Formats: sequence, structure tokens, C-alpha cells
Amino acid sequence: MRPFHRAAIIAVGSEMLTPSKVDTNSLFITEQLNLIGIQVAFKSVVGDDRGDLEIAVREALARVDLLICCGGLGPTDDDLTRNVIADLLRRPLVEDASITARIRERFSRRNLEMPEINRRQAMVPTGGRVIPNPNGTAPGLWIEDGDRVVLLLPGPAEWRWCGASSGLPDAANRTSTKRCSRSTRNGRARRFRCPRRFSRRSVKSSCI
Repeated sequence: MRPFHRAAIIAVGSEMLTPSKVDTNSLFITEQLNLIGIQVAFKSVVGDDRGDLEIAVREALARVDLLICCGGLGPTDDDLTRNVIADLLRRPLVEDASITARIRERFSRRNLEMPEINRRQAMVPTGGRVIPNPNGTAPGLWIEDGDRVVLLLPGPAEWRWCGASSGLPDAANRTSTKRCSRSTRNGRARRFRCPRRFSRRSVKSSCI
């Protein structure tokens, strides 16, 4: 597969379009991608509207090698990311019984019965790879489509662990040039080449 050169980030959720919520997720993801030599071409914030999300995803897939969507993987009707990606990539959704079991066990530890609606979080686009999420019920998903990859990450407080555990280090394996950055005394970032092994390790340590 060809190396990643350009990425796009879509933050999903109507709450991200209110004055009380700041999209810090994209900033963190951008930093991690820059560390492994991937340029972020553009970012978008999209509300919980299927039509708007479809337009944003189509545009991104036409322009970049790696698309990262953060949010919209919950169990409710307005959590649309998983379904939109599956439809646009023409990948039927199939329930992963192991995910359902993990979600059910998570509720059981709290002496609760899992609502059936949470089974939606166990639906995986055909061919997608599950990224376990021990901090919540929504796993991440790595979906390859030819030379392109779509990485789906859950919302705040969960996605950083999920992305660090597999998604971002896996992206590091698809880069041809590794670049790291560090702050200098004047606050500016100084870029320098660094080995693949260091880049992968730096992503893990700064995300966990």
C-alpha cells in the first residue's frame, strides 16, 4: 500500500457547534499526525445531520489518504458516523458478537442490564478492524478502502486511548518520512527527521 501523505479530520456532533464546546480533539490528533510525518489537509466540524456528514465524508475521501472521524459512534439515533461510513464505502454492517459481549459485561459489572440499543455499537462495517476501547462502550474502527483508510474514534475521554492503542501507531506504519517536533525556548516548533521506531513510540506515550 502507498504511504499516507495527507489526512483530514472530521469532528462529529452538534454539541461541537455550540459556543460552550471547543474542538480540542482535532488539535491533539493533528499534533500526533504531524509527529509521524502526515500533513493534515483540512478539518471539519459537522453536526448530527446525515446529509451534512455524507457531504463532508465524500469530499474528504476524494482529497486525502487518511480520514479520521471522531465522535458519532454512540448507541442513539443521532450517532450517525458508523452508518454513513458503511453506506458510502458500501460495506454492510455486521454485528460483532465479541463487542456485544464486552458491552454486556461492562453493564453487568455495574449491576445493570445492557439496553438493546447498545447493540448498535457492536455493528462493524464488513472488512473493518475493531480497535478495543476499555474506557467506554464504543470501539474504534480501522477501515481500509483501496489505498485509503478511514479511522473512526469514539468521543472525548475515550478516543485518545483508543487511537493510541492501535489507530495512530498503525498510521505510522504507512508513512514514508518521519518527522518529529519539539518546542524551543521561543515557543516555536523545530522539526527534524526521526526513525520510524521513535515515531511509533512517541505516539503511544503521548496519547495514553
